Amino acid sequence: MELLCPILGRVTRVRPTAFRSGEWQVVRCEETGFVFLANPPSYEALTSEHAWEVTSAAEKERRKSAEPLLSKLSLAAARLKLRLFPRRNRFFTLAQQLCAVLPDDQPMRILDIGCAAADLLQDLQGRFAAVGRGIIPLGIEVSAHLARLAHETCAGMGGRVVFANAVDGAGQFGAESVDLVIMSSFLEHEAQPLVLLKKLHRVLSRDGMVVLKVPNFACVNRVLRGGRWCGFRYPDHVNYFTPTTLRRLALESGFEVSQGFLDCLPTSDTMYAVLRKAAAAKSAAGSDASVASQRRAA
Repeated sequence: MELLCPILGRVTRVRPTAFRSGEWQVVRCEETGFVFLANPPSYEALTSEHAWEVTSAAEKERRKSAEPLLSKLSLAAARLKLRLFPRRNRFFTLAQQLCAVLPDDQPMRILDIGCAAADLLQDLQGRFAAVGRGIIPLGIEVSAHLARLAHETCAGMGGRVVFANAVDGAGQFGAESVDLVIMSSFLEHEAQPLVLLKKLHRVLSRDGMVVLKVPNFACVNRVLRGGRWCGFRYPDHVNYFTPTTLRRLALESGFEVSQGFLDCLPTSDTMYAVLRKAAAAKSAAGSDASVASQRRAA
């Protein structure tokens, strides 16, 4: 069987996996090993019957019914984690790297793809304000209801939100008009990840970066639980990334990936990654190497 591979942007040979639900079949690209949904829903369907606020609520109820004990344990673990680490925000921690390269008097232009009601943007605004850095909050949201709420919030902070799918929305921003792109549990929903990242490459400033969080298909829990893994969400999860396939997608779109040990733990169902334009990443690496060499010489 042949299908368009979403991270290559061309037709490749694929084979079905054991993972499916009704009409929704998950396949694996034989060339890259990338796992994805063979027949993803249209953007129009994602704004109505498969909208995030609809499917997420339905999925919670399904899991409560199918595995009540596990659902309770998972909820308890999440609450405990929040209690132990109430201020933890990996997006903020990774994004602080930009403070070293942006002028102190320049507000950081942050674009949240799939921003929902702009809760994450609000949180980042408060965190950056605490360290003396202003931000301009920008967003793209495919849900009309959430886009309206988010725009009201961001407009009050000097920003704006575009009501559109991610690919079309990214096209509404100018070249190098954004310093930081964040995608929190979004890229697994995007049927055209290569197209989107190429558009974001144009939008991103030279020293800017993309910080993203996605389910980790290579995690131990997925291997052990198989089709019952929490990362499967039919049909709105259309991509299932591993560190290797995420790196391949970045390469195809002109980015390089960096992941610390804590960003892709095999014991975690999710992983984080930082993407930089390839030339900027090489420049930063060269600068680091030069500093290290000077220190050794000293």
